[in-house]
Amino acid sequence: MKKMVFGVLLVLLSMDAQALRPSVEIIERFDDFRIVAFIDEADLADYPVWDPMQGEVPLSIGGAIQAVRAKHNHMHLQNSIVREIELREIAGRRNYWHYLIVTRDASRDDAQDEVYVVLMNGKVIPAIIEPESVK
Repeated sequence: MKKMVFGVLLVLLSMDAQALRPSVEIIERFDDFRIVAFIDEADLADYPVWDPMQGEVPLSIGGAIQAVRAKHNHMHLQNSIVREIELREIAGRRNYWHYLIVTRDASRDDAQDEVYVVLMNGKVIPAIIEPESVK
């Protein structure tokens, strides 16, 4: 009995605290891929909402690209090109927008796309790219 209680306690203590925090899931269709990203609910607490009919976007395209470069200042980003940028509303959250930025390492022929979700507060979240299942 003590071993079982100890095992349960060990599992509970070893759980990642991040997994216990509430999050918002972003699922987007993009070309032949499905993109998934998780936003911490706390990142939306003081989020700059934006109504496209009422003024300027809170974060410019240049600011979003700069945020990706600053957050993920890896060697491969030095050679990266931006392949595509999209502005999309977070599903279920009126006037909460984000950018999808697709980059690729231009120095490698075999490079894969990398997708980042950039929130209007400048937070950058790497997205997970999942191929569509074959039917």
